[in-house]
Amino acid sequence: MARRVPKVLKQWLRPLPQWPPVALRQPQDAVQVRLMTGSADFDVTGAAVVAALRPLTLAVGLDSQRIAAVAEGGPPELQFVDQESRRTVGLLQLRHLRTWHTSGAAIGLFEVRSGTQRCLGWPYRPWNRWLQNRRMRRNTDPNNFFMPPEAVQQQMIFYICPRPVVLVSVEDGAHSNIFPMDLIGPVTADRFTLALRSTSPSIATMKSARRVTLSDVPARDYALAYKLGVHHKNAMVAWDQLPFETVRSTRFSLPYPASALRVRECSILDFETIGSHTFFVTAIASDQSFADAAQFFHTSGIYQHFRTRHGRPFPSAS
Repeated sequence: MARRVPKVLKQWLRPLPQWPPVALRQPQDAVQVRLMTGSADFDVTGAAVVAALRPLTLAVGLDSQRIAAVAEGGPPELQFVDQESRRTVGLLQLRHLRTWHTSGAAIGLFEVRSGTQRCLGWPYRPWNRWLQNRRMRRNTDPNNFFMPPEAVQQQMIFYICPRPVVLVSVEDGAHSNIFPMDLIGPVTADRFTLALRSTSPSIATMKSARRVTLSDVPARDYALAYKLGVHHKNAMVAWDQLPFETVRSTRFSLPYPASALRVRECSILDFETIGSHTFFVTAIASDQSFADAAQFFHTSGIYQHFRTRHGRPFPSAS
């Protein structure tokens, strides 16, 4: 007679998921992100984004005070603070590469040097890290985007702060597409960014058309967003054959799902290749909200585990 493996033992034999899908409302208020320079610290929760995955590079909106602190202080770092417990649950040590002045914004570019997290206790923390790294090294599919396991661990620390997932619509007559993205976010009050792998067929369209539409995905539609991930390799999409109804945006006339919670039309102001990705700086040309419901977010599996242990897990997207 076969014996069942106890649930606790199963947990120790399987790595935590890297980016579990969760259901949250904007703006998330569970985690605060702080930029520390040795001489000063700043709340950059709404101003820190991923600019590239290889090498892992972060972009942070800087004002005059932040620029001076980065220039004069010690090595910068990002701290991730769980708001309810006020505990610092993650830390990324950075190297300031340069400050990019573009389109009325100053954007600091930082390469991630190392990271630590306190979401998991000892000895589960190093054991789960080993399990996750082993799984990543076994994944030899040449079609997958490769990042060193150490960089993925650092990205998971960045995702302690939940990241919303949107569908991006692009079209210029010769090329059209819709695909999910979570490498997005503001760096200042009026500058919104997107980081897309430079091998994407949509890069040329975004550079020439200079416009995109971002659709907030209802949490209940997270599986549909995952299915659209295959579109990252497409050069053309048949809008009338998608498994959902589409409508056109008011200003740019770009298609988006009729079920979208919110739609933002973005004018692309500038772009630059940073490592493996093309980093776009945009301005919001229009912003419409249609429904007040939970949105599809990604968070880090280690942080979801931390919240679960303390009796307050994020609701799963479903």
